[in-house]
Amino acid sequence: MKILVISNLFPPHVLGGYEILCGQVCNELQLRGHSITVLTSTHGLEANPRSSESTGVYRTLQLYLPFDQPARLMRTRRWNIGRQNYIETRKILKHERPDLIFIWSQLRLTLGAARAAQDSGIPVAFTLNDEHIAGYLPSPFGWSPKTFLRYLADHWVFPSITLRGLQLKESTCISQRLQTNLVALGVPVSSSEVIYQGIPLERFPCKENLGEIGSPVRILYVGQLHPYKGVHTLLEAVGQIARRSDRTGDPSTGPQIHLTVVGTGPENYIRKLSEIARSIPAEIHFAGKLSHEELPEIYRSHHIFVFPSIWQEPFGLTHLESMASGTTVISTAEGGQGEFLEHGQNALVFQKEDSKELACHLGRLLSEPGLSFRLARQARFMVEEQFSLQKYVSRLEEFLRAVAVRRVGKQSGAGG
Repeated sequence: MKILVISNLFPPHVLGGYEILCGQVCNELQLRGHSITVLTSTHGLEANPRSSESTGVYRTLQLYLPFDQPARLMRTRRWNIGRQNYIETRKILKHERPDLIFIWSQLRLTLGAARAAQDSGIPVAFTLNDEHIAGYLPSPFGWSPKTFLRYLADHWVFPSITLRGLQLKESTCISQRLQTNLVALGVPVSSSEVIYQGIPLERFPCKENLGEIGSPVRILYVGQLHPYKGVHTLLEAVGQIARRSDRTGDPSTGPQIHLTVVGTGPENYIRKLSEIARSIPAEIHFAGKLSHEELPEIYRSHHIFVFPSIWQEPFGLTHLESMASGTTVISTAEGGQGEFLEHGQNALVFQKEDSKELACHLGRLLSEPGLSFRLARQARFMVEEQFSLQKYVSRLEEFLRAVAVRRVGKQSGAGG
């Protein structure tokens, strides 16, 4: 098939794992014989204009607001940028004439490109990787002046900036949890197909000392640094273990701990984390944001990966990456990651913001040498069997072919 992929970001200009995954999926589809063209935003061209010369990648769409600025409604600007993106997408569609349009994240891109895709008559498929699409829902009716004006704007003045009229039936969600949450928010994706994401296993080779806990104990967090990520819970748990050892002077009750925190976020939260860290008798290193190329070695050089998120995560790519690397996982499980984490089988699970339970799990790994090995071994096996990039793309490929066939069938039926 000749596929046009539309995404707000595309490598090398990325914010996180989902844009990197988009690039990996495109490469894999090309290896399978599909012709892939990408339409994305101008984000990042200010720093590297020559990157717009990538073969098969059009960097011509506009964001209505840069990612380094706080989100705002900006209805008029979204309408204007949406109209520009609509026109640009129609131009690319006329030039490329794809068999199918595959739409990824539209966050801050407006829905102009998606509407142009839908109006083209070409089969369109969506992959929903998080809840950003709910931000395009029209404002509900209300009698207060502000609520009523927002309702009028979204339903009568600027309906094109909302989901009104946009068909999401042909879509896939990356977890059952994400689909459930989107439906609860009012996004019409009850018929969406759940397809779990995967990782390129060759990039995350398993370390030889699978599941080994050494001394000092090296603990890792990888992700954004926002309050809802719960990194403060991890610091509190580390503090409990470290202070226990510091009081007794007995390494058997609480060995030395080295904690590495990878990621960035709001300065006020990072400042709060730094204040907590200064009160803990352990080595805590805030590594900042690292490139995706650096992460495989980071995973392998640590003994335990902890993911203390408070909110319901859409999925858990970092879990899979650490599991593939042979690093034992401790995590909350209320989000999409809970659909593959099994407490006591491939990970240890704790309740959000419960630093005592997290500290207990850490202590258990330190006192039961065989447990970490068993968890890490089963986790690596699970990723190999169920969550490779190749398996993910195979499921996506099947989904995309089905979308194309269904659309052709409908058109044939309408014509007959």
